[in-house]
Amino acid sequence: MGQFAVEQRKDWRWWVTPKPLVEKPVHRWYVFPHSFTSELVHALIEEWNLTPDDSILDPFAGAGTTLLAAKEKGIAATGYDLSPLAVLATKVKIANYKAARLEELWSRLRRAIQPARWNGAAKHYPDLVCKALPGRLLGAFDALDRSIARLDATRAERDFFRLALIATIPEYSRAVAEGGWLRWVDRRKNISTLMADLTEKVELMLQDLEKGPAERGGSWHVRKGDARSLPDATSTYTAVITSPPYPNRHDYTRVFGVELMFGFLDWGQTRQLRYQSFHSHPEARPVRPETNGYVQPRHLARAVAQIRRKEKDARVKEMIEGYFLDLYLVLREVRRVCKRGARVAFVVGNAQYRGVPLPVDDLTAELGEQAGLKCEKLLVARYRGNSAQQMGKYGRNPSRETVVVFRRP
Repeated sequence: MGQFAVEQRKDWRWWVTPKPLVEKPVHRWYVFPHSFTSELVHALIEEWNLTPDDSILDPFAGAGTTLLAAKEKGIAATGYDLSPLAVLATKVKIANYKAARLEELWSRLRRAIQPARWNGAAKHYPDLVCKALPGRLLGAFDALDRSIARLDATRAERDFFRLALIATIPEYSRAVAEGGWLRWVDRRKNISTLMADLTEKVELMLQDLEKGPAERGGSWHVRKGDARSLPDATSTYTAVITSPPYPNRHDYTRVFGVELMFGFLDWGQTRQLRYQSFHSHPEARPVRPETNGYVQPRHLARAVAQIRRKEKDARVKEMIEGYFLDLYLVLREVRRVCKRGARVAFVVGNAQYRGVPLPVDDLTAELGEQAGLKCEKLLVARYRGNSAQQMGKYGRNPSRETVVVFRRP
């Protein structure tokens, strides 16, 4: 390892965290954990001298940061994600809206909402949702969702209000995301404050429309898709800016389980999404395309052998090996769909298991070259501390978070 050029970019350290997004108009409508910021996307666009003639791909769209940041610069972009929640959040953020029209629809929607009739839910929800939104809460959210669905508006306009409603769920859910799991809490919030909180959310979004990117006639699209098998033809994109899930065991079908099963999927569909997701958590068991050409890096094989001697859960070994196999498949697809000379940036985070370091950035660079890309450099943005549990057992061992930069030869 260590054969790739490394540059320190400590001025980027806040750009590889989601914290700045919670204050940024439009971006803050929905924020995913482990996101990077629009400043990072803008910096890469400027460094690479991208223009409106270019086209950016994000195969892990998440909450839409890359696509919205590209729109802010007037550069076309396409995103894919397996999660319908991610697709909705991104679609709403990049849509062109008329603020006056949405204000009129909001006024009509508020008149149609009748809290006195908020009783039981009109349809069956999975047990997780019923437990997370107990009593009359689930009936209230269900009634609001049905009111939005009945609104005489376009699909995009209804999606705007639906995202606001789904973004309100964490304020009321008894299941709180903590790390890669859900923790149960006793909240005091009830339906008496729900309408006020939804109103605050919608009005913030309406205000942001005045501060967000101007309405443009370019091309910004997001669709459901698997980064390991993209639907695009060859030679489509001139740049890629993305971040695959980190190998940190976080299962986003659990973290967002309440939202997914309230608004999009039943329990069985959520489980299937969990299985097919990127192999960054132990429960993934994805059906993959052909893996011809993949050779496990020697450093990865040595690390896996060390971890296997210390880790009793065999799924951890399978997860680590599956993670880098998935990463290779994505990089192979990136090469296939990019034009010659295209620039590619993968934001990744190093990890450790049982005290064994896993240099994800170096391995990503090696796998990219194996897939036919040329690694130009590793831009180290920051160093993250290991968990308190890991630190207590194995000492302080910060892991770097890096932007791995490639070029399509």
